Amino acid sequence: MEIFFFIGIIISSFLALLLFNKKKKSKSDIVFGLWQIVLVIHFSLLYIRHSNLIEDYPHFLGLDTPLVLIHIPFIYFYTRSVVYGNIRKKYLILSLLPFIGMFFILSVKFFILPGDEKLMIYKSQLSEEKLYSITDIILFVQCFFYFPVCYKLTKVYSKAVQSKYSNIDRINLKWLETILLGATLVFGSIFIFYFFYLISDDLNYTTISIVSIVSICVFQVVLGHYGIRHTSLFYDSETYNLDSNRVKYEKTGLSEALAKKYYDNLCEYMKVKKPFLDSELTLTQLSEQINLTPHQLSQTINQFSNKNFYAFVNEYRIIEVAHMLKDKSKNNISILGLAYDAGFKSKSVFNSLFKNLHGITPSQYKKTYQ
Repeated sequence: MEIFFFIGIIISSFLALLLFNKKKKSKSDIVFGLWQIVLVIHFSLLYIRHSNLIEDYPHFLGLDTPLVLIHIPFIYFYTRSVVYGNIRKKYLILSLLPFIGMFFILSVKFFILPGDEKLMIYKSQLSEEKLYSITDIILFVQCFFYFPVCYKLTKVYSKAVQSKYSNIDRINLKWLETILLGATLVFGSIFIFYFFYLISDDLNYTTISIVSIVSICVFQVVLGHYGIRHTSLFYDSETYNLDSNRVKYEKTGLSEALAKKYYDNLCEYMKVKKPFLDSELTLTQLSEQINLTPHQLSQTINQFSNKNFYAFVNEYRIIEVAHMLKDKSKNNISILGLAYDAGFKSKSVFNSLFKNLHGITPSQYKKTYQ
């Protein structure tokens, strides 16, 4: 089994080196890099415990146990740092309490023991028919709590960016949702194996350990692939994080009649000036063009169209493409070209939104009118 721990050490070390060698590191990069260092330490301690080295260095026994309780909080820290760009101190302390508590208990009960006595206790535990670990139970409780919280953070983020941006391809968190899904599958699989280990005699603890390590190694590769590619997004011009750009709905003082007037003016402006042709159009930019505050514009759109800014603008883009598809003089331009001309930046987003609005694909729509 030692080979799996060695693989884990190599993967985590490689990812940590890649991240800390980046010229521009976001907070999420730093969180991810620190997590990789913790994983290197954890895998190293597991390697020592499961190899003959533990006979020579029994004082390392138990040091890996508290580290089990730090990985799920790190997934939460990583998600929060991607979404908000920071981690609040109170959340940091609360999330680390299980790790700190377990380390303190072991310090009092186990770490102070002589090496020979530690080794004797460890071997006596291995000789038992079943290994029941309070650490594993706490780990599974963490999974059931933190993963839903992380999913909720991505959904809140998605809703917020759609209220301010007309194109969200480079700032959406589909990649992070993929990472969270992977983490759920990994730890869910470990939980299922552990459950069957407790209720049956067909699995042994060594098998559980191998499944856990292999799953985590695969997850590390996926996490590194997505994380390194996407966390640099906080240094792009299209940066968005919730703490600095959070849309707080405020009462604008607009009467319904005045808001309706603004909405009618907005619709006329959209038809005549076609600001949606700018693929980078934002709520702030459009509000400046029509002399409203972003909050007034947001309220006006939400109140009279029942849409967020993203859906409102992209509906105009779909209407523009549909109009061009009917125009035979545009036959020399591909459908995708027309979509880009109308302000879209993603083929998949365009096709999905077009079908949602018209019930058929752009190609089918074009054939209907040609």
